[in-house]
Amino acid sequence: MSALAQQWGESLRSATPAQGPRWLDELRLRASDQLTAHGLPQRKDEDWKYTPMRVLEKLNPAIAYHPGSENHFLEKGQTTERGLNGKWFSDPIFPAALLDKPDYEIRVYDGVLVGHEGSDRPGVTVLSLTEGLQRYESLLRKHIESVDISGSAQAFTALNTATLNQGLVIHIDQQVDAGTMLLRWALSGKAGPSIHNFRVFLLLGEGTRLQLIEQFESADHSGSALNVVVHVELGSNAVLDHLRLQNESENTVLMSSTRIDQAQGSRYLYAGFDLGGGLVRHELKTVFGGSGAHATFLGAFVLDNARHVDNHISVDHASPGCSSEQFFRGVLGGRSRGVFNGKALIRPGADESSVRQSSANLLLSPLAQIDTKPELEIYADEVEARHGATVGQLDEAAIFYMRSRGLGEAEAKRLLVAAFCRAVTDRLENQALAGRISQLIDQAMPSFTQEN
Repeated sequence: MSALAQQWGESLRSATPAQGPRWLDELRLRASDQLTAHGLPQRKDEDWKYTPMRVLEKLNPAIAYHPGSENHFLEKGQTTERGLNGKWFSDPIFPAALLDKPDYEIRVYDGVLVGHEGSDRPGVTVLSLTEGLQRYESLLRKHIESVDISGSAQAFTALNTATLNQGLVIHIDQQVDAGTMLLRWALSGKAGPSIHNFRVFLLLGEGTRLQLIEQFESADHSGSALNVVVHVELGSNAVLDHLRLQNESENTVLMSSTRIDQAQGSRYLYAGFDLGGGLVRHELKTVFGGSGAHATFLGAFVLDNARHVDNHISVDHASPGCSSEQFFRGVLGGRSRGVFNGKALIRPGADESSVRQSSANLLLSPLAQIDTKPELEIYADEVEARHGATVGQLDEAAIFYMRSRGLGEAEAKRLLVAAFCRAVTDRLENQALAGRISQLIDQAMPSFTQEN
């Protein structure tokens, strides 16, 4: 077991027990025991064989404990919140917002809710975890207890559960259009390297609609880590558009695990853009619990230096007549490494399912690496399924053609890479948002494509 895992185990054993419902206290203890017994993911864990823990272990973050008694939104105009080890931090700083004038804006700073602004639409409820447990305990309990915390491969969900104290609950009643929510995440590193744990619940009733935009971007580039677990429940015919932009520094570690439960006719669209971070891993799993459901997973990552981004997608076709798509594009320069694992399981009886998978990648440096693995498991009839994965370099003929038209080599490469990534951004319905993300992609271009 690594020194970091041992350090975390000792920290969990000596921590003051959190207060909550008895079932939650017992679950926290079981999760702590699991993490202490099994440690961090290792290469022998199949899903982690290409994502070692070296960056995290070098950062050596301590577990951040946030007092549950402070688990409430700040009042409007208040600029301080009790944070790590009960200390107060002031003036949470966030970079410019990705989206102007969303219907709701929620801010999480160093793993603590520090702001909530927006319209008071009937049927839309936004609560802290403490408040959510008071109102929706049985519903939240179902989701919390469903998380796998066993073994080293589940170390981060175990850690999140063992420290479960900070979180966000969004509940939307039936037939409500909740508009757009901007959820902004930032880290400060003011208390030294720390790992902050946070839980999010998105509970959408029948026929609801929501566009959720997550922005992971910090003004302070001090090293820190964030470990987020997200639960999504989509009622029948509910629609969730979920966009995630990650643009953190090389000193940052981000682990996210998202589980989506989809009822009949529901639709889930995920669009993830990773332009930074030192070590980043996104796990997304959707389960079709009713016929006619659909899920689309889009992604683009543009990496340079020694950045590492891992996308693990799993789609469980447990009902007939459902469809899913995975469409990812990766651009890697320097000594960066990307990982894409996209799995679709079509269970017996899930007839007339449709699956499409595509992973295409450009390597702009001889030292860059990509590990891509689309997977299909089919146990049903009348299924439409296709998948493909490609790894290559920029087309020298295209570069020569553009240079013959007066462009410099770096500019020609930049335009080709931008066009490659536009295959993802062009599929966003919000064109203004697509344009803003395209600008950020351009800024994140590996130095290999830029003039000296």
